[in-house]
Amino acid sequence: MATAGAARADSDPASDVLPVQNVFVPYQPRVSASMQQTLRGVTGAAAKAGLPIKVAIIATAQDLGGVPDFFNKPQPYARYLGSEISFSKAQPLIVVMPNGIGTYQLPPKAAAAARGVSVGSGADGMATAAVKAVEKATTAAGHKLGSYKGKGGGGGGSSTALIFAGPIVVLVIVLVIFSYRRMGREEDEVEGELPV
Repeated sequence: MATAGAARADSDPASDVLPVQNVFVPYQPRVSASMQQTLRGVTGAAAKAGLPIKVAIIATAQDLGGVPDFFNKPQPYARYLGSEISFSKAQPLIVVMPNGIGTYQLPPKAAAAARGVSVGSGADGMATAAVKAVEKATTAAGHKLGSYKGKGGGGGGSSTALIFAGPIVVLVIVLVIFSYRRMGREEDEVEGELPV
């Protein structure tokens, strides 16, 4: 039974990402780092306001992995993905595709408000639509969305930079230490060779 669930989860990348993060963005075309931060911020603020919403932005059929037939079918895919990421309780979800928005487990007014947002072109246009959909859904559900811009809501560009820069810094430190030790040994060898 657990194996079947794992196989289903592996069929589409968003189902692997969303259980541990609030936002799934396409691999290509890329959503800008600032837009990704805004998305994380708005979903974090919505959760604090009482409506935890996950967001999946699907730009191409490749973003769907083993279920490409769902491309440009945001509502059917929202139901499919939502059922995959809802483990112990229903998980509200907004799916943005180039041709529209789908929702899962949002209150009716919130779902209608989110689906009423028009989707712009390109990855950032889709991300902007996702931000507006979360804002409108949260408000329509009767929650007051707090400030979120620039806060990153659970991980922004700076934390991503630290993840990638951290190992590089450690490597540089190790190389510097290794170089100093090697220079010290070479100096000792040279001193040992000099006549007294």
